[in-house]
Amino acid sequence: MIIDFHAHIYPPPVAAKILPAARRKLKVEVPGSGAPQDLLGHMSRSGIARSVLLPLAKGREDVSSLNDWILSVSDEGLIPFGAIHPFMENLEAELDRLAGCGVRGVKIMPLLQEFYPDDQCCERLYEALIKREMMLVTHTGRDPLEREEVFGTPERFARVVQCYPELKLLLAHLGGMRMWDESRRHLLPAGGNAYFDTAYVSFYLDEKNMADLIQDIGADRVIFGSDYPWEIPGRAVEIIQRLDLSEGEKEAILWKNASILLK
Repeated sequence: MIIDFHAHIYPPPVAAKILPAARRKLKVEVPGSGAPQDLLGHMSRSGIARSVLLPLAKGREDVSSLNDWILSVSDEGLIPFGAIHPFMENLEAELDRLAGCGVRGVKIMPLLQEFYPDDQCCERLYEALIKREMMLVTHTGRDPLEREEVFGTPERFARVVQCYPELKLLLAHLGGMRMWDESRRHLLPAGGNAYFDTAYVSFYLDEKNMADLIQDIGADRVIFGSDYPWEIPGRAVEIIQRLDLSEGEKEAILWKNASILLK
């Protein structure tokens, strides 16, 4: 069994808008269509039993409607997480609604939502998630663009981990896209309930350096993620299987750690 903890799908009008824009602005390939059925097809061909859906709402007013759509298209193979914005007015009510639907966690992206994760204004979100025993998944580090400001740096998230050791936190892209030295320096000593996913890392790290970073983190804290539709899930699985890791470590990454977090 394989569990992909980092996949994105989009309502058709949104996909038609953002995927071509991403190709143009980020200069990256987008091999998936972002449609639920396309993701399910990739899962079937790759031996992936479950994919965690990570919706992302840029604005506060987009959160609830996006969550409605994600819930409507989820099924046994597609596990919904929720979108959230740390500064939205009805944050606690939206978390309660999601939890009531069986949703286990939410996704944020400081880079897109333009906030610093160690801002005191984020305390409300972290405390609400701890109280509800919900998980937080977040983009960390840079993206393909050379943006002047990187909001979610490993150093800032290390402060979050230290201040909220009870918060179950999944740091995407092995703790900091294109900032892996900072991830090693700040996040690895921070401890806490911090986990790291492998989404999209292979486009910037070769397999040796990827395996070395995973071993530095500890395979018991690393979770497989493909970042569909930006990556072909089957390719992402094959890369993990080729890494110079033990079979036990690969099993932990590909499904065991995720199954524990998802209960």
